[in-house]
Amino acid sequence: MDAAHGPRASGSSPRPSRPRRWAFRGETSPRRPVPAGSAPRGLIYPLLLVSILVMGVASMGVAELWHTRVKREKEEELLFRLNQFRWAIAQYRAERNRYPRELKDLLEDRSQFRLRRYLRRIYKDPITGKDDWRLVLVMDRAGVVSGISDIKSRAEGKPLKSIVGKKDTYQDW
Repeated sequence: MDAAHGPRASGSSPRPSRPRRWAFRGETSPRRPVPAGSAPRGLIYPLLLVSILVMGVASMGVAELWHTRVKREKEEELLFRLNQFRWAIAQYRAERNRYPRELKDLLEDRSQFRLRRYLRRIYKDPITGKDDWRLVLVMDRAGVVSGISDIKSRAEGKPLKSIVGKKDTYQDW
């Protein structure tokens, strides 16, 4: 008996170790051994490409929805700011019986004994990001500007929202 390897018959040689048995799929040459029960090779890469393609298409859809949402929020903010300006001009005209000569008149009116504010600040156009409003001026018969009667945006483009009685550009709002 061999102490290191256990009982062994006398005269028998040690058994050579055999390689693991591989299952070959439809081939008899041992070019590419594939373990039995595993997935066929070359399938992972196309599946990875298809999944990346699906994620790309989905992210494009999300980006388009996000862009539409941001544009809609800017349009709502533009309408809010235009209404604030128009309300302030109407209040100024109702109290003073004239139009404001410039937009700063709506911030602080010190023409009487008390300070009167019609606007908190001069808002920026949310579409352009600037305070470059188009002012609709009132002129008297002599051609002298007597004040601001309305305010409009200078932004170009077609809005998502349509308003009855208005045309299809931001400048008509």
